[in-house]
Amino acid sequence: EERKEKEENEVTYTIVGKAEADPMNGTISNDSPVGKALIGKKVGQTATADTPAGELKFKILEISK
Repeated sequence: EERKEKEENEVTYTIVGKAEADPMNGTISNDSPVGKALIGKKVGQTATADTPAGELKFKILEISK
């Protein structure tokens, strides 16, 4: 489970497989643009995802397994 900060709003995402993904409930696919951008990042790093809604940036605040 990874928690990110988008601008001033904190959000929590759980990265799961494609079949389990439900973005409206906080689970995103490891194959999605956001999932791909977040995987491998460490606390304090920033992830940038190119999405259909435009470029999104996330600062990694916490990672838990």
